[in-house]
Amino acid sequence: MANIKDVARMAGVSIATVSRVLNDHPYVTKDKQEKVMAVMKELNYSVNGNAVKLSRGKTNTIGVIVPYNNNSCFDELINGMLRKAHELHYQVLLLPSYYENVIESSYLTLLKKKTIDGILLTSHTLHYEQIQTLSEWGKIVCCEACPVPHIPSVYPDRYAAYIEVFNHLKNKGYEHIHFTSGRDVQSSPSTRLRIQAYQEIISEDYENQFFDQCFDYQEGKRAGEIMFQKSVIPDAIFTNGDEVAAGIIAAAQSHGYSYPRDFEIIGEENTPLSEILGFPSVNYHMTSIGEQAVSLLLSEENARIPVRHSLVFREEA
Repeated sequence: MANIKDVARMAGVSIATVSRVLNDHPYVTKDKQEKVMAVMKELNYSVNGNAVKLSRGKTNTIGVIVPYNNNSCFDELINGMLRKAHELHYQVLLLPSYYENVIESSYLTLLKKKTIDGILLTSHTLHYEQIQTLSEWGKIVCCEACPVPHIPSVYPDRYAAYIEVFNHLKNKGYEHIHFTSGRDVQSSPSTRLRIQAYQEIISEDYENQFFDQCFDYQEGKRAGEIMFQKSVIPDAIFTNGDEVAAGIIAAAQSHGYSYPRDFEIIGEENTPLSEILGFPSVNYHMTSIGEQAVSLLLSEENARIPVRHSLVFREEA
C-alpha cells in the first residue's frame, strides 16, 4: 500500500506539504495541492485515520464506561452525553462493563494507549486507588460522587434525595416503611447511602424492611410478593426505580391490595411509568448530568458539581 512518502516522492513535494494538503492547511499553492491530490488518486492512497489523530495529539473520541444500557437512568445519562458530544464534534465509544472490575480496568488502559481523549465513569466497581492511579494516563470524569480529591465529577446528590423521601414518608405518619435497592450493600455506595438515610430518619433496624437485587419490573414483583405475604404489610415503600415500583404494585394487586388505597410508593428516575400509574418519583436530571460531564471532560477544569434532584408528585385523581 502506498504511504505518505510515496505520495510526496511522486508529486515532487515534501512530506510536510502532503500533510498540509491532507489537513486542509491554507498555506499550500493551488498547483501543488492539485498535484498531490492527483497522485493520491493514482496511487489509491487512503489516509491512516489513527496516524492523523496521533499527529494532532487527540482522537476526538471519548469513552463511556457503563454497566449496561437496559436501564432508564443510564439511558438518560448516555443520551445527554451523546447530545453534548455531537454538539462538540466528538465521537462516543460505549464500553459496557456489567460491573466486572477487570473489564473496567482494561477500558481505562485505553487512555494510556491514547485511543481516546478521556473517559466518563457512570457506575462502576473500581476502587478509588485504581481511579487515582489510572487517572495519571488521562482525564477521567465521574458521574457519581468520587472521594478522590483531584478527580472531577458531575453527580446527583443521592443522599439528599434519600433524606427528603424518608422525611416525607415519616411526616405523613407511615410506620411500616420498606425500601429497595439494586446492588447489595458491599458493592454499592448508593445502597449504603440509602440505608444510612433510613437509619437516620426512620430506624436503625432496617434488615426486614430492605430488599436488594431489584433492577427491573420482574425483580420488583419478586420483592412485592415477599412484602405483601407478611402479616404486617408496608404502608409506604421507597423504590430504586419506577420499573421496580410498577412490579411491586402488580404484586400487591395479586394479593388483593391496591395503590394508592392501601399503601404509598415512591419511585426513582421519573419515567412515564410513574406518570401512568400516578406515583411520585425522584428526578435526578440525568440527561443534564450527562451533558455537563462531557463539557467538564473536554475542558481544563477539575470541578466537582453536585446536581440537585426534584421529587415529582402527581396530581391526585
